[in-house]
Amino acid sequence: MAIVLKLLSAYAILVALLVAVKFIFGIPQPTWEVINWLMAGGVLIAVGGAVNCKIALERDSDAEPDLRRFLDVNVPLYAAAALLIAFAFQWSSELGDHVQILAELTANEVVAGSDVPISSMWAYIDTLYIIVTGMIGVRMWNARWPANG
Repeated sequence: MAIVLKLLSAYAILVALLVAVKFIFGIPQPTWEVINWLMAGGVLIAVGGAVNCKIALERDSDAEPDLRRFLDVNVPLYAAAALLIAFAFQWSSELGDHVQILAELTANEVVAGSDVPISSMWAYIDTLYIIVTGMIGVRMWNARWPANG
């Protein structure tokens, strides 16, 4: 099981690094269409790792309540859940050519239609992906979860 955990965490870390390099430096290859498929696996690994940590915390419920441990487990869990929701919404709308509703910051109005660039939402998703998936991947690699205080 430890080898599987290392492989999953290595995948999450490497994809987070790939997204960071592509997002910051704008390298031409691979394209975002290819990276999005890789990101989907990383999002699932992040959510799975965070849920596993939460289950371990609940299992060890006889321990003394600790705010730091509570935050150490729940903040990544909810961040990973938010990442999953945002990524799934944005990626499914890109795959299926659904009509999106995005807020246009300059006009302070909601614009509906496919002529609105969807890259603005991807900027937030990519940033959240790098932080959340990278952090959870490193914690899984170091086997630091569940944190013991």
